[in-house]
Amino acid sequence: MGRALADGVDCSYICDVAVLPEYQGTGLGKEIVGKLVALSSGHRKIILYAVPGKEPFYKKFGFRRMLTAMAIFENPALAKERGYIDES
Repeated sequence: MGRALADGVDCSYICDVAVLPEYQGTGLGKEIVGKLVALSSGHRKIILYAVPGKEPFYKKFGFRRMLTAMAIFENPALAKERGYIDES
């Protein structure tokens, strides 16, 4: 599963891409992300929120690490522990 939230012009945001462990490595995730990227075409930028460590997978689609992304987490300590942020 996965979803893209978009404004129709400037930004499409891909998030919540998930594949059950028993289906990982079958190409299903590649198919989902490919479809979401295709549906997002025409936007000036496509932003992705993903689990740390999956960057090599998403780089295959052309995604690159942003230097300006920021977030507010309900539990900053847990977000740091899981690798989402590098400072508290």
